[in-house]
This record gives sequence, structure tokens and C-alpha cells, in this order.
Amino acid sequence: MSRFCEAAANSKGMDVGSLSDRRAYLRAVGGLGLASLAGCVASDAAPSVAVPSSALTDEPVPVVVKDLDPGASVTLRATARSRSGRRWESRADFVADDGGVVDVSERAPLGGTYDCADATGPFWSMRPADAPDGPLPPGARFTPPEGAYDVALAAERGGETLASATMTRLLFDPDVESRPVGDGLAGRFFAPPGDDPVPAVVHLHGAAGRPHLATGRLLASRGIAALTLQYFGDPEPTPDTLTEVPVEYVERAVSWLLGRDRVVGSIVGLFGFSRGGSLALLAASRSDAVGAVVGWVPSGLVWEGLGRGRAPAGTSAWSVDGEPIPFLELADADPGPPPTPALPYYEPALVGATEAQLDAAAIAVEDADAPVYLVSATDDARWPSTAFCDRVVDRLDAANYAREYRHDRHSGAGHYLRLPYLPTPGVSRDRLHVYGGTPAANARASAAAWSETVAFFRRSLSA
Repeated sequence: MSRFCEAAANSKGMDVGSLSDRRAYLRAVGGLGLASLAGCVASDAAPSVAVPSSALTDEPVPVVVKDLDPGASVTLRATARSRSGRRWESRADFVADDGGVVDVSERAPLGGTYDCADATGPFWSMRPADAPDGPLPPGARFTPPEGAYDVALAAERGGETLASATMTRLLFDPDVESRPVGDGLAGRFFAPPGDDPVPAVVHLHGAAGRPHLATGRLLASRGIAALTLQYFGDPEPTPDTLTEVPVEYVERAVSWLLGRDRVVGSIVGLFGFSRGGSLALLAASRSDAVGAVVGWVPSGLVWEGLGRGRAPAGTSAWSVDGEPIPFLELADADPGPPPTPALPYYEPALVGATEAQLDAAAIAVEDADAPVYLVSATDDARWPSTAFCDRVVDRLDAANYAREYRHDRHSGAGHYLRLPYLPTPGVSRDRLHVYGGTPAANARASAAAWSETVAFFRRSLSA
């Protein structure tokens, strides 16, 4: 069994919500009933595809083809449309068991777009239908339609459709509250349905400069209020570029979040991606109001900021009290024509830095008073996130850090982690950037990181 198969098998029990929570939610959106081709249960029943009618995107779902002839060959095809209207498709070839059943979670395909027993394989392995094999077209990446998208599943043999079903993948609970932040902050606030006080986090985006709204909505769907904060970019009062961004700005966001009636307790979490992960560690090291910090592919070192076109800015990415925080300069590199990795800017600079420079640029994570959860990718082509996270853990070890801390390394995965079970072919690179990883490794890492992050925040921020 491959590493992804092992992770997929383990994910069947992923803790993204209690059973009662899931049942209540599914009742609200129309029930879990099986959408399948009509047919009786007698031995001569027509083949059918059984799948839940709807589920949140982070839920593994059972897909079962039934009432086939024992030992019959069948192809399961899944198709969906991206936001642009492009058709994406996965394919898996199976042989039915002695009962005429193919349970996708238990049976490995003989061929297709993925290669192991995995309930989620038909979803994450979808590729553009016009590029079923080989390299993907430049910039091909599945961006789901806003809110939800349908996945059509068909059992085929010899070009004939034996049975079909359609399910809806929900990006978030439609009853999630959403509103702009204001009060001198740029961002959006998402709260779970209902009126009960809930734990809350501030989410910090990466160097692309765009808040991760989908992450905020899905967190709220799982009972965690989220402020997706924009800390640089177009809207006032943030800096135009990733240059000397005030750490105090995040502290203001924490205070704003604690002032909401829906937020329980006196602490909130920080959840940062890439550069945002570094900002989360910085803010946590300065604030007692931070009760949990999560960094996906972060750095525990302060780096040079990025100006227009993500060019080196000549000053720190972050500031405190109006002064730039000591930083490591990016290496003078020429990675060639796009798409390009960013590693040539970071790895030589890390290797060539003196101990004094490394000490000056290191984030004092040991000054935080919060549990820490770090996620890295060993094939990260943007920066060496695994080495960065190892340095954070070494620093916490040396300080005998009293709170929980953990670093999960995801072998073979790249920088571009995303919400679970969205198609991952195409996230290894785009027209401009190389991110690294394989579709299977990126799918495994995204699913595991999300499940562990939700569980971590629930555990750490419980009242």
C-alpha cells in the first residue's frame, strides 16, 4: 500500500465534526440519502452507483458500484466543471468482487488517474478532460464554482454507461454568516450557523496577497469563527506590498475578534499559510491573547520583503513600532524563464548566513504561550519549509517550551496546500511559479493538514 493509500485509509475517521454535527448539517441541506440509479435489491437488479447526495468538501464519502456481475470489469468515471466551465475528469478501472460490488474505499483500481484503494481518489485525481494524460496545459488548475459544484459519477463498460449518480460537493455550509470587518481592518468575518459562542481564529494569507476566503468559510462550517485578514495589497490601511507589514496590525485583528459576541473565551488562534505562517509565529510571540498557532509551510526566520512583481524589497517583510525587524536577505538568483521555483532565493541565503545573522532573524517562538502546530512539505519548491520548521522545533526544544508543539512533514508534497479533496493535478505549478509535489502527495498532505488543524484548534481553544 502506498503512503497515500495509508493516509486515505486513515482519513475515513478524520475528526472534522461530530456525527451529530454532520447529521444536523446534512438534514439542513436535504439529507444524506443515496443518489443512485433506480433499481430493486434483487439479485437481478440493474447496476447502480451509490453515493451521498451531498457532503462538505472535507468529508471523505463512500462511493459504491453495486449489482454488477461477479468479477466483471467496470470503469468508474467522475466529472465536474470548474468555475471557468472547463470539464475535469477522473477514471478508475475495477474488477467487481464475488458479490458484484466495487467499494472504492476498499478496492484498488487496476488503472486510471490514481492507483490505490481510496474513497477520495475519484475526486482529487480529476484532470482536465482535454488532457487525460501527460503534462497539463499551462495554468490548468481546478477552481471550483462559488459555493458548491456537482460531481457526476458513471459506471461504464465498453463505452456503455451501466449506472450513474450525481453528488454535490459543498465548499461551505450555506448558513455560514459572512460580513466585512471594517474598523480599520481589511478582511472578512465568517461565523458558524446559530448563536452559540464558538472558538475563533485569524487566518493570514501568503505572498499572493489575497485572503483565503474559502478557508474561512470552511472553518466556520466546522464550528470555528474565522477572520480572514488581508495584511497587504490594495485596500487601505494595509501596505501595497509585502514590505514592513506592522505586526501590530495582526494584534488589532486579534482584539477585534475577541470583541465579537460569537467568540468564546479570552483567546483566539492564529492560522497562517507560507509568509502568513511566519507572521502568525511573530504575532504569537508577542501576544498573550493568542491561544493556538498553526503554520502551514511557514518559516521561523524573518526574510526580506517582496516589492512589485515579488521582487526583493531591500527591507524586512515585517515591522514593529515602525521599525523593520532584522531579516535575512534573499540570494541574488536568476531562476530562468517562468514557471520558476523560488528555492534559489532562499536555500543559498540560508546556507550562507552566519550564526549571528540567523539568530538576529529568528522569530522568538519560545516567547509565545500557546500550542504550536507546523506543517511542512519535503518537495516544497517555494522555500525549504521542512528545514524552516525543523529550526522552529529545535528552538522550542532548546527552550524547554512548556506548551504542546508538533511538526508534521509531508513527504513528496509541495508548497501549494489547499482544501481537502479538490483536484490536485495542476497545483504543482502554474504559468509563473513552481510549487512542487505530486498530485497524490499534495492530496494526502492537504487532507491530513486540514483534519489535524481543525482538531488542533478545537482542542486548544475549547473554553
